[in-house]
Amino acid sequence: MPARKIILGFGFAVVPLLVHYGIEAFHPSVPTPEVRRLRQREEQSTGDEKVQLRDQRERMEAELRTQERASSRLHFFVGAPLGVAVTVVGSLVGAQAIGGGLMLGGIFTFSEGCFYRWADLEPVGRFLVLLVAFAVLLWIGWQLLLELTEAPHPG
Repeated sequence: MPARKIILGFGFAVVPLLVHYGIEAFHPSVPTPEVRRLRQREEQSTGDEKVQLRDQRERMEAELRTQERASSRLHFFVGAPLGVAVTVVGSLVGAQAIGGGLMLGGIFTFSEGCFYRWADLEPVGRFLVLLVAFAVLLWIGWQLLLELTEAPHPG
């Protein structure tokens, strides 16, 4: 029975995938094969055509960077708070396997949400994001410790 609980708990680690593909379903990331094809055509061309293709590729790459930043921002602002919320909800669920699994999935979801935006955050922003995560985990740990110390002892 304990193995099933552990497996079930780890099964909730799919929460980040659920969030990621949920975002992708409604706000898909931009594919890059077009840029690769344009670069190949540019390498094979000469003269004015090469210059035009290079300009077109550079505009497309700039647009892709803008869209990627928007996508990473969306992943951050959905994934990080949702990860914290799922972690808190998991700490409140009485069934250990489900609660623990949700907490693990929430932590992974928070981490994935931060991963997308991490390079764009200033050091102060990184510190604040980690401080919030630490505070939430500290609060959850404190609440769980209080429950253990207040639990009636079998007599």
